[in-house]
Amino acid sequence: MIYLVFPSSWHPSQPYLSLPSLKAFLAQNGIHDVVQRDLAIELLDDLCTWEKTKPLYERIIRELNELASKPRHSQFEREKYAKLREAEEIVQALKDQIDGATASLRSEEFYDLERYMESLKIIDVWLDNILAPYFPSQLTVIGSQLRFTPYSTEEILESFKHPEENYFYDLYEKWYLPSILSEDIDIMGISITSVEQIIPGLTLAHLVKKHRPEIHITVGGSVFTKLVDRLEKNGSPVFQFVDSLVVHEGETPLLRLVQELRSGKDLSKVPNLVYEVDGTVTVNRPFAKEELNLLPTPDFDGLPLDLYLSPERVLPIMGSRGCYWERCAFCSIPFDHMDFHVRYAENVVNDVKSLKEKYNCNYFFFTDEALPINFMKTFAGKIVEQNLNIQWTGELKFEKSMLKENRMELLYRSGCRKLIFGLESYNQRVLDSMKKGVELEVVDKTVEECLRIGIAMHFYLICGFPTETREEVMDSVNFVLNDQRLLDSPGFSCIASQFDLEKGTPLEKNPAEWHITRIYTPPEHDLSLGYSYEGTVGMTADEATELYQEIVEKLNREVMTFPDNYSLSDGLLYLGHHQRDNIKERLNSLTPA
Repeated sequence: MIYLVFPSSWHPSQPYLSLPSLKAFLAQNGIHDVVQRDLAIELLDDLCTWEKTKPLYERIIRELNELASKPRHSQFEREKYAKLREAEEIVQALKDQIDGATASLRSEEFYDLERYMESLKIIDVWLDNILAPYFPSQLTVIGSQLRFTPYSTEEILESFKHPEENYFYDLYEKWYLPSILSEDIDIMGISITSVEQIIPGLTLAHLVKKHRPEIHITVGGSVFTKLVDRLEKNGSPVFQFVDSLVVHEGETPLLRLVQELRSGKDLSKVPNLVYEVDGTVTVNRPFAKEELNLLPTPDFDGLPLDLYLSPERVLPIMGSRGCYWERCAFCSIPFDHMDFHVRYAENVVNDVKSLKEKYNCNYFFFTDEALPINFMKTFAGKIVEQNLNIQWTGELKFEKSMLKENRMELLYRSGCRKLIFGLESYNQRVLDSMKKGVELEVVDKTVEECLRIGIAMHFYLICGFPTETREEVMDSVNFVLNDQRLLDSPGFSCIASQFDLEKGTPLEKNPAEWHITRIYTPPEHDLSLGYSYEGTVGMTADEATELYQEIVEKLNREVMTFPDNYSLSDGLLYLGHHQRDNIKERLNSLTPA
C-alpha cells in the first residue's frame, strides 16, 4: 500500500492540493492501492474533542500535584506550574463548549460573525491550555510553536528525545501510529510544504521508521526543493529515517519511485529524486516537470472532508505552476518550479465541473502563484457558457491587459468574488527596485474597476525591502488606510509581512544590486530557507522590525481581522453568503442584454 500523509499544521478550512493530485495521478497510471490522510485536520479535530482529550486534562492534574509536592522549583518548573494551574481552570470552564465551537464552524452559525469569532477564540484558548503538559510548546488553530527550531536538523533530532515537549511525537505515537502500523504499507509519502510542517512531518517519518524500517519513506514539497544544493554538498542526518526526497514536481517521480521499488529498485531511474547511498547524497538530474494537460482531476476521496472547519466545501484547484513573470527580486517561486507552465482552461473547467458534482462543492480556491490573464479570460468565458454557478478566488499580478475588453466583468460573471494581489508596495521606486513590472496607474485603475464591479480585494504588503525607507513603506500603508471606499468594500483584506531574504531569489544571487554587503545564516541551521543580511541603503533590520510592528497595529485598527484577514477561504464563503443579494443585482447589471 502507498500511504500519503499531510502533516500538521495547516489552515483548517480546506484540504491542501498535493495529496489529491498525487492520488489521482497514480490511479490514472494503474496504481490504486493508495490511501491519503490529512493528519493536520485529524489532530486539530481530536484536540478539540473533550472525550478524546480527557487524558490530557488528567495529566494536567497529575503534573500539578507532582510539582506541588516538590519542596523547591527551578525557574522552568515555576513557569510550568503557573501554566498548569491556569490550564486546570480554563479547561474546566471550556470543556462543555469546545465540541460546540467546532460544530458551530461546520454549521450555518459559521455565517454569524460574532459566533464565528467566539468559536475560533474558544478553540485557540482551548488548544493553548489542553496542551499545557507540553509547556512551553504551543499550538493554535493555524500554527505551532516549539522551542526547537525547524531550521536545524540537530534540534529536530533533539525534539524526538523530548516527547514531553514535542506533542507531535507524543500524540502521533499514541493516537495515529497504531492505525498506520496496522496497514500493509510499502511506501509512505509525506508532504512538507511549509516550514511549520518540518518538525511534525519529520517526527512522523522518524516514528514510522523506528517501528517499520522496511517501509520506504519519501518526503516531497517545496521546502526540500530549496535545499538540494546543501543536501548534495553536506549530506544530512535526515537520511537516517527518510529514504528519499522528491524535489520540484512530484507526480511522475512518485509513480516511477513506486514502479522501481516494486520491481527493479533502481532509484537512478526516478527523476527528481534525492537519496543517500553509502553516505553520499545522489541527486537525479536533470529535473523533470509535468505535462499539466495530461494530469487528471484531483481525487479527494479518503480525506475527511466533513472535518474541515467550514459549513461548505472550498476545494483547491490549479491552473498553472510557477509564475509567468519570474522576475520579482524577493521571490523564490521560479526556483521551486523551474519553468512556468499552464493547464488548458478547458481542462480546468472540466476539473471544476467534476469536483462540483462529485463533492457537492460550489467554492474553489486557485492555488496558482499568479493566474495568467489569457487563461483567466478563457476559463471565465467557459464557466459562463456552461452556467456552472460557482464562486472562486485566486491570486494575480496587476496587469494592464486585465483592464481591456471588460475582462473584469467577465471574471465576476464567472463567479470570481475576490482577487488576491501581491501589491507589496505603493511606491514606484520600490516597485521598480523589486522588479515587479507594475505601474501605479495600473494599480489605481484595477482597484477602481474592482470597486465598481464588486470584486473584493486582498493586498499583500512588504515592509523592509532592501533600500526601502520608512516614508516609502508609509506610502503603501496610507494607500490602504486613506481610501475609505476600499476599507468599506465587502471582503477587503490586507496583510503586511516583514521582508525575508529567501534562498533561491535574485536578491540572494546578486545582493550588491540592492546594496547588501553581507548575507549569512547560522552554520547549525542546515535547513534554513533564508538569510540574515546587512545593507548600506534604507532601513536597518531593527528599524524595519519596529516599523513593521507599527504598521501592523495601524492596519489591524482599520482592516477587520475576521473573517477575511484570518482566512481567505472563509472570506470567500462569507462573500457568497452575505453578499448574495448584491451579487444577483450586480450580475443583472453586468450581463449583456
